[in-house]
Order: sequence, then structure tokens, then C-alpha cells
Amino acid sequence: MNKFAFLLFALILVLLSCDGRHHVNKKPRDILIEKNLYQSFAEQTQYFPESYTETSTDTILSNGYRVTIKSYTDMTKAVLQSFEEDYITNNNYYREFVSEIEVFKDDRPIFKQVIDDNFLSEKVSDYVSTEIYIDQQKSLETNTVHIIASQCIPRSKNCPTYNLTIEANGDYNITKQS
Repeated sequence: MNKFAFLLFALILVLLSCDGRHHVNKKPRDILIEKNLYQSFAEQTQYFPESYTETSTDTILSNGYRVTIKSYTDMTKAVLQSFEEDYITNNNYYREFVSEIEVFKDDRPIFKQVIDDNFLSEKVSDYVSTEIYIDQQKSLETNTVHIIASQCIPRSKNCPTYNLTIEANGDYNITKQS
């Protein structure tokens, strides 16, 4: 009976000493640093888009123009946006989209260009190309090709839009709309 009481007393003592009192006054960050786990939780990295993306469109207009647009993700260029939330540093990388445009007038090539932030003369490295499309109605009304391209700073409303006008002889003009 004595041995059983001693064993029961020892078991109760062990269970009461494992209540985590030594962690009560420590922040979760300090506990992770003690156990050398902080670095694995301190930083999160995400890429947008996560993998290679490519789209192609081929548009034939009734005024004799044919426009081919191939847009793809440049896996080597990205814009970094970092912010801290609950002691965790979030690194979001927004990959650059590049578009290759070919314009034909009566099956004769008149324009071939890679559209990226350098072509649109935005030297600010925080911009990412977001969309590019043909303004078909305006192209038919003016007998030229009007391509709309926009760039944005990720996680903001700062998105300038550009109008690329291509003439029948291949000359082009870029105007910033907003």
C-alpha cells in the first residue's frame, strides 16, 4: 500500500509540474526563437502567378488587319511587395507579363514588337503589365489598329492605361490615357 501511495503521489507531482508555467510569460515568437524554429515561420514567400502562363489570340478585322497577340509570364522578372503581419514577413512576388504583337495589313506584316514596361516607357520598376487587348470598335472606325495596354502597381489602384495606335504603314504612336 505504501508503494502504491508513493507511486500515486509521484504521478500527481509529475502531472502538476507539466502545466506549462514556464511558457506563460513568453511570447510565441520567443518560444520559436528558443527552439530554433523562428526562421521557418518568420517569412512567407508567394509568387503570382505560381507557374508559367501563356495565352494567344488571333484577331481578324474586317478592314484588312490581322492582329496576333501572345502573352506569357516572364519567370525571371518579378516585382517584390513586402509587408509584415503578426511578426511574419510576407514577400509577394508579382511576375511580369510580356506580350508579343504582330500586325498584318492585307497579309503583309507591318508591325512586330514585344510589349513590356520598357516599350511603354515606364521606367518605374514597381509596375507589372496586367492586360493587353484590341479596341476593335475604334480600330474599325479609324481604319487603324488600337491596342489597349495597362500596367499596375500590385495591391494598389495605380494602373495607367496606354493606347497604342498602329497605322497602315507600320508607324505607331503611344498615348497614356490615365
